[in-house]
Amino acid sequence: MQEAEDKTGGFAPTLGDMGAEDFRRFGYEIVDWISDYFAHIEQRAVLAQVKPNELKAKLPAAPPRQGEPMEEILADVDRLIAPALTHWNHPSFFAYFATSASAPGIFGEMLSAAFDVKAMLWRTSPAAIELEEVALSWLRQMMGLRPEFDGIIYDTASVASMHAIAAAREVLDLNIREEGMSGRAELPLLRVYASEHAHSSIDKALIALGLGQRSLSKIPVDSEFRMDARALAQRVEEDKGRGVLPFCVVATVGTTSTTSIDPVPAIADVCEQHNLWLHVDAAYAGSAAVVPEMRDILEGSERADSLVVNPHKWLFTPFDLSVLYSRRLDVLRRAFSLVPEYLRTTDDETVRNGMDYGIQLGRRFRALKLWMIIRYFGHEGLASRIREHCRLARLFAAGIEAAPDWELLAPVPFST
Repeated sequence: MQEAEDKTGGFAPTLGDMGAEDFRRFGYEIVDWISDYFAHIEQRAVLAQVKPNELKAKLPAAPPRQGEPMEEILADVDRLIAPALTHWNHPSFFAYFATSASAPGIFGEMLSAAFDVKAMLWRTSPAAIELEEVALSWLRQMMGLRPEFDGIIYDTASVASMHAIAAAREVLDLNIREEGMSGRAELPLLRVYASEHAHSSIDKALIALGLGQRSLSKIPVDSEFRMDARALAQRVEEDKGRGVLPFCVVATVGTTSTTSIDPVPAIADVCEQHNLWLHVDAAYAGSAAVVPEMRDILEGSERADSLVVNPHKWLFTPFDLSVLYSRRLDVLRRAFSLVPEYLRTTDDETVRNGMDYGIQLGRRFRALKLWMIIRYFGHEGLASRIREHCRLARLFAAGIEAAPDWELLAPVPFST
């Protein structure tokens, strides 16, 4: 580090960490850089202005033997890193689902990094656990979900859906938690159903859970790219007749390919008839339910066992933050809770411990940024912004329909 850098207070100056005054100075510089980045982002190219391996060639192959001045590090962020980024916050970024950070979300990330808590137990950070419960209750209320839906935060919908399917498997009482699946000839083929347009993370979840892709039955869609509920019912009947054990259906509200909405009420009928776990993947579009007149997109989801929504897709939340809601969170706990002696506390019977609901032990303080975002924008502020996004999408779709050389390939219920 530079001789001029203050090592007299804050952090661990005797170990060479940055002093409080330098931290404040560089912090101001970074905030200024971020402010300028957002103020002039439209002047940048959307796509990264580098060729494959170009950035690597500009960086040293070996780590520095001595620490380098923070001024030089930040200069390289501006000179080397920023041009090598695809700018997802750019107003002309139209790939995938448009995402956008926000000031309170960025501030929340900064504070979370500063606190650096590991939110696996209530005792390791009471505020992180309880704020997660509060923020997810607020979001549930804004989305119009019923009180019996309790929530837990993961990083992405891929991980959230994997845990939902694991919970669905736990309901079968096949003792897979203790005995596993390998070498058990008595186990039938387990089956999960999803539409042809379901996200590829469902395939990956089955791979990770040891079920394999052959366990996934992809159901055809109708002319509006929605799962055909009658075809689902027929496939379930056929599988049961062949000795296959159906246990879970994944319905999608806002598919990645076309933003279509599967007929959740009809799918729920099939699930209830055959005692199947219903998981609703509303990772993208679920946020639209904070708009009161759009809550019908989740019609039937009150009958689901679990539902995932990603605030980092459409609620101005910096990546990553995904929420799994479930009416049966106790099943998820049964599937994953494992408490060694060194993690036992006297609070265990009266509080929630985040580590009990998934494969992760350490958990980031993700709830802080969501709580700050909801407080800053308010329900009405979030709803008005999403409402405007959808209006602009409909306006664009109308222009496409009116243009003789263009064709609208799918309905436009949301913002993409």
